[in-house]
Amino acid sequence: MRPCCGRPNCRGPAGRPDVTDTNRRDILKGAAALGAVLTLPVRLEAAARGPAGDQPALNAFIRLPATGGAVFQCPYAEMGQGIYTGVAQILADELDIPFEHIRVEHAPTAEAYRLLEFAPGVPKIRVTGGSFSTRSCYAALRAAAASARRMLVQAAAAQWGVPEADCVAELGVVRHPATARHTAYAALTARAAALPVAEPILKPANQLRYIGKPMKRLDTGAKINGSAQFGIDTRVPGMVYAAVKHCPVFGGEALSFDDSILSSSRHILAVEKIPGGIAVVADSFHRAKKALADVKVAWSDSPLAGFSSTEFAERLRARLDEAGETAESIGDAPAALAGAARSLSADYQLPFLAHATMEPPNCTADVSADRAEIWIGNQMVDLVVALVQGATGLPAERIIVHTPFLGGGFGRRVAFTDQVIPAVLLSKKLAKPVKLIFTREEDIQHDFYRPMTAVKLRAGFDAQRAPVAWHFTIAGDGPGRNGNPGFVGKLDESVFGGLNKQPYALAHKRVDYVYEPIPIPVGYWRSVENSGNAFCKECFIDEMAAAAGLDEVQFRRNLLADAPRFLAVLERVAGLSNWRSARYSAPDGSIRALGVALHEAFGSIVGEVAEVSIKEGAAVVHRVWAVVDCGSVVNPAQIEVQLQSAIVFGLSAALRGEIVIEKGAVRQGNFTDYPIVGMSDMPVVEVAIIESGAPLGGIGEAGTPPIAPAVVNALAKLTGSRIRSLPLSTHHLVTI
Repeated sequence: MRPCCGRPNCRGPAGRPDVTDTNRRDILKGAAALGAVLTLPVRLEAAARGPAGDQPALNAFIRLPATGGAVFQCPYAEMGQGIYTGVAQILADELDIPFEHIRVEHAPTAEAYRLLEFAPGVPKIRVTGGSFSTRSCYAALRAAAASARRMLVQAAAAQWGVPEADCVAELGVVRHPATARHTAYAALTARAAALPVAEPILKPANQLRYIGKPMKRLDTGAKINGSAQFGIDTRVPGMVYAAVKHCPVFGGEALSFDDSILSSSRHILAVEKIPGGIAVVADSFHRAKKALADVKVAWSDSPLAGFSSTEFAERLRARLDEAGETAESIGDAPAALAGAARSLSADYQLPFLAHATMEPPNCTADVSADRAEIWIGNQMVDLVVALVQGATGLPAERIIVHTPFLGGGFGRRVAFTDQVIPAVLLSKKLAKPVKLIFTREEDIQHDFYRPMTAVKLRAGFDAQRAPVAWHFTIAGDGPGRNGNPGFVGKLDESVFGGLNKQPYALAHKRVDYVYEPIPIPVGYWRSVENSGNAFCKECFIDEMAAAAGLDEVQFRRNLLADAPRFLAVLERVAGLSNWRSARYSAPDGSIRALGVALHEAFGSIVGEVAEVSIKEGAAVVHRVWAVVDCGSVVNPAQIEVQLQSAIVFGLSAALRGEIVIEKGAVRQGNFTDYPIVGMSDMPVVEVAIIESGAPLGGIGEAGTPPIAPAVVNALAKLTGSRIRSLPLSTHHLVTI
């Protein structure tokens, strides 16, 4: 069963309080109302101590070493999104300790760190995905830190025999101003840990030092000097290395293989069958990989040997006139369209996409009869534990999972059966620690892909060319349902989300979903369904604007009068870009045009304008302006770089991203034929942030959806025609 990536409709906890008497009930009420239930400060089952055993923990999140500072047990993985810095800001403010004195560690597996509950009765989960990290832990961590601060103050007050109200905590020290006494936190930890868990009293906004400020990242130095440890850097005494080869055709298995290479080299330790393929184990990865290329394998037949992405695309398009299941119905769209004075219809198509993380999948496993220790960059540590349990029969308390830095996630490191189980089985059989690494080719050709979809979009206008209705139909399959035996119902929002719940004011709206199962592995890809559906929807909005005879920004403006946050983002990005609807000549002689797109995802609204020209038949993106309203802000510097990152990711897919499958096998294999945007292709990106005070929105994914439609909308002005499928590399572009 594939796990949820944290993408459901929860909008996260409320923004930071502005009152001093915020209490546990208020926090619980606000968080529960928004769908992310807060875990209150709790004690660890045992009196948890640091590595040296010198100090008890104040709660599940906070430990104050005797040497000073604070250690924060972070429940979320750091995969480049800056969560280790953001949570440190939250902790530093409420604990009242210098930001630079905080050390962040990845939290162990325990119930206390499962902060997300998406529905009553559904077990809470711990996942780094769905742009949920900061917004799901914001209230919980502020409460945990505020509680710990009060306990330290109470401990000092008891030690001095004075009222708690007469003491203050400030930058790692508790003070009694009346007598000028002061004590460092570290000296109070043992006494504080023995006290009952204190009710948290949060600081008012005007006393916050770090939240909302552009703090420098805590992990940058280690990543620059090379000391940062990623999963692929793991070194364990006695470790051996495994290279893997999966059946080129999805669904195939190794029937037999030639292991004669074992007798030709003392460096080759084993050739073993694994699920879907084989592995060669050696004393170095280079030797394992080289030997693997020489192993002859007989593969089984696969029912997917005839699968073609081209034929599947045709199958999806052929189903777009079916009724399907209705995902949204406002008014009576079919009747309104039938009676419209003018109508518009367009079919759009999205390809399969790989994640192509910079760090390829890897897992190191050390398994014995009574324990298992795993090192893997992951987005859902509890799933790793469950997989190891299934492969070994060990109880959870006998399984240790280390989560180092991730060299990119994007949803790829949520589903790990292809990494964890082979590494565990090999280690168990060989009685040695085994580091298993995918080559780039294995990763791209055996990924959990962003699904292919097709969308039909229809709109109707009255006699004055004002829009009155739209009707969208999407055909496909998604990670919420695909391969998930626990899926309930017929509507999978991981397919149609981003087409429904739109702010544009039309009296009649309908979204239908036609289920067409995908037989190959699919998974969560950065921004999930929003990446493809924003492209279709926002490009079609431009088509509607043209049919109405209006400028694209003005057309959107007319439809957003009752959506002030969306309208504010649109106005800001239009002003930032010095919006013009007509194309124009640039100083370098190129003909350029601007394209706009607006989309909400993960509780954040992002508007983007792209400046585009055409050179030698291909699109050139010169500049992108991006404006985000993510409600409240923890670290504006991190928001800026995350939007830049999201634009790189989305632009790579828009320009060149496509996984082509022929006879059940993926044609692409490396960055040579699955390229990403390089430095020479990267546009200048200018970011602006609107802090509206709305509940915290997500940032890591919200910037990806608008970039493709913004670019394609600009290209329509340059070419005079509409592009309705991606990537752009499959189209020869000509400026008219």
